[in-house]
Amino acid sequence: MLTWKEVLAQHKTLRGIGPYSLLVDHGESGYRNRFLPDGAILYPGEGLSGSQQPVKGNRVLLEALASHTALRVYERVRPNCWQDRGLYRVESVEYHWEELERRYVYWFRLVPLT
Repeated sequence: MLTWKEVLAQHKTLRGIGPYSLLVDHGESGYRNRFLPDGAILYPGEGLSGSQQPVKGNRVLLEALASHTALRVYERVRPNCWQDRGLYRVESVEYHWEELERRYVYWFRLVPLT
């Protein structure tokens, strides 16, 4: 397990999506990551209001998809306790209308490298 200080030293940003890694949690951040039985993660794009755009963190994930670049995933287990889940690749993306939120959201499917 890692402390937040250790994760930040590697992740290098307070944002959930960094240039080479991303952060997942179980709703504490306001984002609804979905952990699937096969080990994949459905990761919502960056932006909690208005339709998400292909900028900032979303651009990082779109570029990782296009270039097949792996990203390290850190999972928040509890306050100040993080697990390095290893390298994941962006397998696919959907730009989906969320009726309850009345906006479009990117959903990235992340799969662990084996």
